Amino acid sequence: MRYRRIVLAIALVAGATTGAAAFAPDGCEQQRKQYPEKWDDTSTERKLFICESQRGRYFVKIGATDAARRTLMSLVPFTRSSTGEISETGHDVLRIWLDKEQTARLRDGKYMATMVRKEDSCWIRGSTDHDLVFQLDNARPPPDDPKFAGSFYNKAPRFTVLGGDYLSCDPVK
Repeated sequence: MRYRRIVLAIALVAGATTGAAAFAPDGCEQQRKQYPEKWDDTSTERKLFICESQRGRYFVKIGATDAARRTLMSLVPFTRSSTGEISETGHDVLRIWLDKEQTARLRDGKYMATMVRKEDSCWIRGSTDHDLVFQLDNARPPPDDPKFAGSFYNKAPRFTVLGGDYLSCDPVK
């Protein structure tokens, strides 16, 4: 019995003193190094969608797939001139690495949601206070047969958002 108490006391002291793993002093720099050196350069990436709202306009682009089978996704702001000509702003790109399943869902325009990073983001112990959620849902399921469901069944709106802003996204032709 005495031996059990000693072991328990040692375990409690060890548990209380180890705590959570510390964030490395260069942790933010390590996170940033996972992304392209020139953050806003998306010239080699392929446009998938053009998304617009009253608050912002973005191209959804994907880059190359890395050795870990992750694909870089970028939300690239653009402007539209009075003649309708589109030009990328060249700054404030939002980025994230997607896994294989997320990439497939994105390409298909199916429901996909993820957090996107700003260039100066640093996710310390899960803090994402200044980053945005990007949710894409361009799926257009057929309505249910009225014989079997009420008139409002399966009519929930599907939409795309960035943060709190609604976006209308169309595939790039």
